[in-house]
Amino acid sequence: MTMNESFQLIAAFTGSAGFALAYNFRGARHILMAGFGGFLGWLCYLLVMHASGNEYLAGYAGTLLVSVYSEIAAKVLRTPATGLLIVTSIPMIPGAALYRCMRHLLLSESALFRQEGTYTVLFASSMAAGFVTSAILFQLIRSANRETTA
Repeated sequence: MTMNESFQLIAAFTGSAGFALAYNFRGARHILMAGFGGFLGWLCYLLVMHASGNEYLAGYAGTLLVSVYSEIAAKVLRTPATGLLIVTSIPMIPGAALYRCMRHLLLSESALFRQEGTYTVLFASSMAAGFVTSAILFQLIRSANRETTA
C-alpha cells in the first residue's frame, strides 16, 4: 500500500466521521463506527481497483460492502441504517468528477463534458447497483426470518 493510499484511507475515515458529526450522530461509538464504515468502503474500493483495474466494479464492491456494514452496524448500535449508510458512503461519491463535469459544461468544452459526465453517471450507477443489491439481500433475509418464525 502506498503512502497516497494510506492517506486516502485516513481521509475516508475522517470524512465519514466528520459527516457523522454534521448529521448530529450521538456518542463517540456511533461516530467511530461511521468513520470505520467509510474506511472499510474505501479499502474495498482500493483492493478491487488493484485486482481488476475497473473503477466501476470497485465502486460497486465498495458501496455493497458499505451498505452491508451499515445494516449490521445499525443493528449493533440500535439506530436507523439510513443515517449510517449516508455517512459511510460519502468517500465513494464522485464529487470531483461531477465538479469537473459542470466546469467543462460552463466552459463549453463539450467533449470533456461528455467524458466526465459519462464517467460520473456510470460511477453513480455502479454505486446505485451496490445499494440495490444490499437492499435485496437484506429483504430476502428478513423474509426468510419471518417465514421461519411464523
